Amino acid sequence: MAQCKQSAPEFIQNTFSPHVAVLCSKDAEVLCQKNNLTFAQLVQPFCRLGTEVHIKDPNNVSHSIHNLRISTCDMSATPPQQATTKKMLGDAVAGSQLQTGDGGRGAGNMMSVGNYDLQLHASTPWFEAYRECFLDVIALSDHEYLSHCVGCIFVASSGQSDPIATFTSLTNQQLQQQQQFPNKVPRWFCPGILTYYVLLHDVSDGELPRAEAYYQSMKTTFGSQCCHLLQINSRSLQTVENMKPEASLPDPWSQFLPKPPEPVKSHTPRYFITWEGVEYDGLPLQDDASFPSHLSEARLTSTIPDLENSMIETTPDVISDKISSVHSSSLTDLNETNTSNNEMLMDHPLAFHSTETQAQVEESSIAHDGDATAAANGYQDGKSAGSAAGQEKSKLRVHGVCLTTSDMDRLRIFMHEFVVRSLIPWAEKQMRMLNEQLTSRKGIHRSIFSATKKWFGTNKPSGPVQASQNTSVVYTSEAPELQLRRLADLAFLFQMYDYAYHTYHTAKRDFNNDHAWLHFAGALEMASLSIFMLGSQSQRQYPHHYMESAITTYLTTCRNFQYAIRATLVSTEALKCRGMYGEAAMQFLKMTNEVGDSDLSSALFLEQGAHCFINMKTPMVRKYAFHMILAGHRFNKAGQRKHSLRAYSQALQVFKSKYWSLAEDHIHFTIGRQSFNLKQLENASSAFKHLLMAESKQPASQQGAFLREYLFVYKQLLTQEAGENCSYGRLPELPLPNINSNTTKVLLGKQQPQIPENPRKTPATGVWFDHDESRNMSWQKLEERLVISANGGSLPNTFRSTLQCFTNNTENRASPIAFVGEHIVVEVQVEDPLQVTLVLSDVMLLWSFLPSIAGADKPQLISNEVSTGVKNNLADEIIQTTVIKEVVLEGGQTAPIRLTLVPRQPGELRVVGLAYNLGTTSSQSQSSSPLPGDMPSSTASPSILGSQKPTFISSVYVRGKQKLEVQGPRLNASKDDKTSKLYGPDRRLDLTVHEEMPILEVSFCDFPDSLLCGEVHCIEMEVRNTGRSPLHQLKVTSTHPDFFTFGCSQDLPKYPYVYQTRSVDSDISNPIDSCSVRSVPDVIDIPIEGNILRPGDTRSLPMWLRGNDIGGVHEVDFLFYYEPLNTQAKDKDSVRHRVLRHRAVVNTVESLSVRAMVTKPSACVSSSDRQELKSCIISCELENLSQVQVQRPHIQEVQVTQVSCASQDWVVNSLSISDQKDVRIGSRHILQLALKGTKCETDGNLMFSEVFFDMQKQINSVQTPCCDFYFRSPACRQISSSTGDTTLLPIPSYRSAPTQPDFSSLNKAREVKLTLIILWKAFVAQENGQLKILVGQHHVCIERVDTVVTAYPLVQSNQDQPPLKFIRDVEPETEPQPSPEVTTKLVSYSFLHQLDSTHDFNKGLCIVPVTLKLQNHTNTSVDILVDTSKSSDRFGTASSPSPPQFSPGSPTPPVMSCSFSWVGPTLANLTLDPGADQQLQLKAAFCRPGVYNCNNLAVFVTYADADPSEMILQKHSTPSIITLSA
Repeated sequence: MAQCKQSAPEFIQNTFSPHVAVLCSKDAEVLCQKNNLTFAQLVQPFCRLGTEVHIKDPNNVSHSIHNLRISTCDMSATPPQQATTKKMLGDAVAGSQLQTGDGGRGAGNMMSVGNYDLQLHASTPWFEAYRECFLDVIALSDHEYLSHCVGCIFVASSGQSDPIATFTSLTNQQLQQQQQFPNKVPRWFCPGILTYYVLLHDVSDGELPRAEAYYQSMKTTFGSQCCHLLQINSRSLQTVENMKPEASLPDPWSQFLPKPPEPVKSHTPRYFITWEGVEYDGLPLQDDASFPSHLSEARLTSTIPDLENSMIETTPDVISDKISSVHSSSLTDLNETNTSNNEMLMDHPLAFHSTETQAQVEESSIAHDGDATAAANGYQDGKSAGSAAGQEKSKLRVHGVCLTTSDMDRLRIFMHEFVVRSLIPWAEKQMRMLNEQLTSRKGIHRSIFSATKKWFGTNKPSGPVQASQNTSVVYTSEAPELQLRRLADLAFLFQMYDYAYHTYHTAKRDFNNDHAWLHFAGALEMASLSIFMLGSQSQRQYPHHYMESAITTYLTTCRNFQYAIRATLVSTEALKCRGMYGEAAMQFLKMTNEVGDSDLSSALFLEQGAHCFINMKTPMVRKYAFHMILAGHRFNKAGQRKHSLRAYSQALQVFKSKYWSLAEDHIHFTIGRQSFNLKQLENASSAFKHLLMAESKQPASQQGAFLREYLFVYKQLLTQEAGENCSYGRLPELPLPNINSNTTKVLLGKQQPQIPENPRKTPATGVWFDHDESRNMSWQKLEERLVISANGGSLPNTFRSTLQCFTNNTENRASPIAFVGEHIVVEVQVEDPLQVTLVLSDVMLLWSFLPSIAGADKPQLISNEVSTGVKNNLADEIIQTTVIKEVVLEGGQTAPIRLTLVPRQPGELRVVGLAYNLGTTSSQSQSSSPLPGDMPSSTASPSILGSQKPTFISSVYVRGKQKLEVQGPRLNASKDDKTSKLYGPDRRLDLTVHEEMPILEVSFCDFPDSLLCGEVHCIEMEVRNTGRSPLHQLKVTSTHPDFFTFGCSQDLPKYPYVYQTRSVDSDISNPIDSCSVRSVPDVIDIPIEGNILRPGDTRSLPMWLRGNDIGGVHEVDFLFYYEPLNTQAKDKDSVRHRVLRHRAVVNTVESLSVRAMVTKPSACVSSSDRQELKSCIISCELENLSQVQVQRPHIQEVQVTQVSCASQDWVVNSLSISDQKDVRIGSRHILQLALKGTKCETDGNLMFSEVFFDMQKQINSVQTPCCDFYFRSPACRQISSSTGDTTLLPIPSYRSAPTQPDFSSLNKAREVKLTLIILWKAFVAQENGQLKILVGQHHVCIERVDTVVTAYPLVQSNQDQPPLKFIRDVEPETEPQPSPEVTTKLVSYSFLHQLDSTHDFNKGLCIVPVTLKLQNHTNTSVDILVDTSKSSDRFGTASSPSPPQFSPGSPTPPVMSCSFSWVGPTLANLTLDPGADQQLQLKAAFCRPGVYNCNNLAVFVTYADADPSEMILQKHSTPSIITLSA
């Protein structure tokens, strides 16, 4: 709580102390004025007795008096008028501020209440000053005698000729005033007051014997107990003038004298505001021309009825309802003097709608000559300049210059003798006399009065009196009730509190019976204080209900507000001393409601009530804050701006960051306004800054007003700081817009590619801010592949992947490397948190640069923040900085701002912030031109002014900056990192600039957006070196190597031709070297002449593209690699290579579906030379998947021009005898195509065989691009036997693992290994109706017989996942076995017999000879067992799956009879070598005619590595039919 300098008993004792008047002669006043004091002021520091004295009450009981204080007053002084009294109170409050300690911090103590940490003031000296001044100027009343003078001290000089006559004259003067003007100040305690005579002697000028003679005469005349000789001025004025200026003299009078106005200072004192937590130095005063003379203060227009009457019951939960909004006016209109009727004024939510209150506010204008706060703080204008000399002169006046220590001791002795020898005896005498009078007269008076009242009644009213009357009874000065009151007051003044209480209590009953309410209230008040002053000596509790009744009577019945205030002041001190803070708060608030016309008193009482709330046993923090806001509002109305600012600052501690946004906005706004009025611009800007938050719930118009106020105040602050030359050239930090530094992106390289001049050319996309960061790992793998290829198959240890775009998701531990002459684009995300439009103009990046200069001298750090013309020109020569003219942010909008830097020399570059002009009005004009270097992507948004021309007069903007400080990722590696918040480095804004490097630009001519599946398209690629140094080692790789090729021979088709043709009479197949063709690397060297690209050189080369086999949208990534020619190997930090990214998005449309299957014939007895092993049938099904669509591009028909076969063992031929021409497939039509495959002996070379369907144009399939796309197809790469890094697809499951047994010799029975290349021509109908011919090729890779394969990869459906098991099943270890599909078809067999025969079954059985031919299709020897006693049907052949049928429409074979028997041997064993065949003679016996299937035996096979006991039944489902007739 705010503690007072005096305790409650001391305060009450000093408030009610004996008053003594002083009347001096003119000569005596002259002697006192040598010390710049009057006699009353001269003795004031010595009016408190330092020793204990005793006094006896009328009952002759002795009482001790401690620290008795005598109040002296000048009898000739005139009381102040009411207006003067108000000014004195205002000056007393304004002149008392917080005592500043170290660092200017107001003395206070910290208090923690729940979630609140409050810094409270330890004292409130302004309240004590108000209280003291109020008690001094309070009007005297006849209902009490506490402030009436009990005596008069007459003072005369010993230098007069007749001091006795002077004393007589003074006595007559006092007596005349007492008798003729009883109501004139001062008022007297009783007719027989104490008279005391003092003879004042000037030691330095007077004659002491003469003075002593006069003194003896005085004692004879007036008595020795009432006279005193006082010697002063032992130091002459001449001695004082000769004293050294630095000699310090004691001045005990300064604390009792009113403080003179302070002279004007060069700056305001340091003022501490708790809501900021920092200290602010006062700001120097400015001329009125550069600083507004006043602000438009609040006009009280809102009406809140009975707010003060209900504020006691108001809880903090409804503050946001009462403070619903803050209406403000723009400070930019403050200099306009003729807008008094139209200006927007703040309607305070706590204001009263009262004409009287408005007049008071207008009366307390902010003009310096009438503002108490401004006067107390030394503010002045031209009107008060003339009084500066007087103020300076008064400051030099020193009190007591002629008094020595001995003189002060004499003064102290004088006051002690006056009290002990005169005052106390007089008081004892008066109490005895009053007690005797009351004892003798009161009884008679009471009896007569009671009888009269009983029989005749009375005219006294029974209810409350009118407001204009203080009481219904008028007592004479000698009435027993008033004599009783005199006795009680005299006892209270001389600390006889128990006697005083009983006397007051008796008087209280009398006044109550008489309905003398004013006297009754006074008696209640003093009776309550008497009990309190008794303290522990009294057995009674403090009767605070007495004080409550007294205050209520003062207010309601008597309408005496001054004495109600006095009673409240003393009562609250008593309550606080007893710990009754709640009751004290209620009394303060009660006075606030009743005394509503006094803003100053209400403000002080509200503040004290708030302190009571915070100091209760359970602190009420929100009540404290609410009443501090009310106090601040009333302080503002009373013209006490500093106190208003302090009160709002204290309340902000509670409302800050507690989601009371409207209340917090109101507090910040008021703090900003008051700080601005006090010329504390830094505080004002900080307060207005808090209003510009994203959480603001204010409407857009109000937020706009807040923003304009902030800009105006902040501009004033910057103007002031510029005048003081503090931090010259450095830009201030601005609060808007919001910038999240961690979202800042840095892009190295050229800007986003613009629309090319040639629409046919498509430049490489490179990297831009919107690239997919999730694919960075894919780009890194491509780069690793390129680096490994360039370094002979190994990845260097110093390899670091190239990053061009640095974001919050990339690894930023190392500084990005930029190059001289290349762009550095920084993207900053800015957000407008408000609902109003923000205009940012002249936006640029701030940077610091440390050049790399060889030499011993340390280079100087260069920055572009300093706003001087010479330095800016130098900075632009080093780092070219792009400036964006204007950026308009709509309310709530988040937008990127992209700014470019171009370094001109190597060094270390650091981006430190963003500089811009912040305003609310667009500054674009028709005459303004864009600055050089502006990016087209950063053009200004549409002006908020629309078609209206901008007004530069009303627009206010501030030049400032915001820092870009990126926080690195949180460390989480060690235990210390996890337990503490540690962050790693993030150096994305700390760039290293190296020397110039080559720059590769790649563009594609006629790059298609859409392709047919399998379509082959020829484009032209153009590479150019735009740098200033040569490059070499130009390479490229892609995520889809099958998408493109550059060709592998010197004889390439000329652009735009696609395929190379041959003459019609050329050979069918042309073997090529398999080693040179099959080694297809993923990294391709781009063929350029000399392998070096000089600066400015451009090379063009053809490039073939092939559409993906699967329809849809495909993203193909290209990564180009190149190295500078002049790379220094010794330099570890030098960049060895550079890369260029390109992402192509191609939409592929379904065109042709190709399915194929190879079947082999069974062993035939009639054939020779093992033809069944050297031939096969290739069945192809081709379907045109396109559908005719009206007014949309579609494929009308597809013409198959050629079928080529690429294999090391097989060639294809047509089964047709005649030439086939124009093999065309219509929309949604299917073509069946059958070819014959013939096996040939080769030396391992790859054979290309071709079947032409277009005899006029035969494509050379062994040349580019046909063979290139074949070798790059996934099918070819899958079956390739090379072990290089060329396999993109996984190896099929039938291929054995290296650690498993080799079954390749058995697999040979099912393998064919050939690839069909279907070359086609598509006729596409375009939207305009014209036909366009496209060519392409499909690849069908056939590896096994009786298997349907397609030209596109089949996507396997997800199989059902097995149930999750927590305990793994132990599976038995089994040896790997070959596939059953292979082992059941190791050997083929066929039957040779008569097809039909006639026999007479009456003669017996029909015996038919049958020849069984067996053929070994493997590369290993097999053992065969032929069992004629068992049929293959018995072993499940009927239930076994039938061989794959090509055509679903084939007829089901008829059911045939198998009821015949084999005669002769039933078992036959034989062994067949690899590829060998053998015949076996059998006989079949038939008993009846019919149709029979001779395939009614079982063939078992075992091979070398198999278990001999396990024979494998061979599958042969082809029937062998014989027809027998009778």
